[in-house]
Parts: sequence; C-alpha cells; structure tokens
Amino acid sequence: MFTTVLLASCLSLIDPSAAHTAPQHLALDAIVLPGGPPAIRIAGQIGGEITAAQWRTVSAVDLVGCVPTARITALHICIKDCEGKDAGYTAKEGTLTSAMKTMVANLPPGTSFTITVRVVDSSGKSWEVQPARFVWKG
Repeated sequence: MFTTVLLASCLSLIDPSAAHTAPQHLALDAIVLPGGPPAIRIAGQIGGEITAAQWRTVSAVDLVGCVPTARITALHICIKDCEGKDAGYTAKEGTLTSAMKTMVANLPPGTSFTITVRVVDSSGKSWEVQPARFVWKG
C-alpha cells in the first residue's frame, strides 16, 4: 500500500491529474523506472508466476534499466532438487540453453526457480543485479 501511495504521489509531481487516475493495484513487476542498475526480465516480467505458454516465448534473459551497454556475462538458473539442494545450469551469456528450457518446462506446477546473472557494461564496470524468482505454473 505504501508503495502505491508513494508512486501515486510521484506521479502527481509530474502530472497533478495522475494522482486521481493512478490504478488502485499497480503491477510493480511491469514498471521499470528510469535510473538504477539493470534488472532481469523474462517474458515481460521481473519475477512472479510464469506459464508454459510464456516460457515457450523466452529465448534469452533481458536486462532492463538505465545502463544501455549492459550485457550478461554469466547466467544461472537454479532450482531445489528433491533433496533440497541447489541444482541448475549455467551459461556464459543471456541466451537460455535447451537444457535450461527443458529443466523449467519439466518442473511440477508451483515450483520456484531463480535466475541470477553477472553483468558488465562497455567500460568493464560490473553491475550488481538482484536475482529474479519465478514460480512455474505449467
């Protein structure tokens, strides 16, 4: 609620009429504010539930944010295996491998998976990117 009020207040500074037209429930995963470090996005989302139909459209992890030259130098998709241990796959860029796609597609509905990346920009600066957590809906 506080975030919604804060966002509506910020909108009113830009356009005073926006405070009265701001939606009651904002989909914060769909909002990318200018500034800040890169964030992970797949299927138009920065986290939350993902369906099989959405997953089929994904071929790579996208970065959103204000660092136009940011690029992924390492990608890791992680699940908890049957024994509660981390299991997953790693790649050297943002493109999902077929093994990654298959692993997620074969998860039981309700299972979560986490995507982490390492990111650098054209100057060689490393950027910290928060992991993105998704829940497989199947």
